Amino acid sequence: MKRLINSALVTAFAGSLLLTALPAADALAAPAAPSAPSAPAVPQDRCVWLTVTGKKVAVRRPGKDEFSARPNSPVHHYVYRGDRLRSCVMTFNRGEPQYRACGRWGTDWYIVRGGQIPATCVKRA
Repeated sequence: MKRLINSALVTAFAGSLLLTALPAADALAAPAAPSAPSAPAVPQDRCVWLTVTGKKVAVRRPGKDEFSARPNSPVHHYVYRGDRLRSCVMTFNRGEPQYRACGRWGTDWYIVRGGQIPATCVKRA
């Protein structure tokens, strides 16, 4: 009897999921409008070009459970003075540990290809 009740509950639950997953009848009747090409995830006008101001700056990759890099995160690669990088996202780490890089204190990082770079070691171009 218990098995019969469990199977009936599973069937009812699966049926309710199926009903909620199906689109409404009026959505099926409406003709499909041509869709515009999909836009990139980050608008290109928000991206900035950065110029490295430090001699040799580490691009660090945050750990698996971290959102932002830390001063002791592993180094992915190095960039040098004059290199140009493109970044579309910046982390604002209010309350996170500060770092000292390129002669200044800071908490913010730019996300670039390969990892994150301290905001104190670059300038917007």
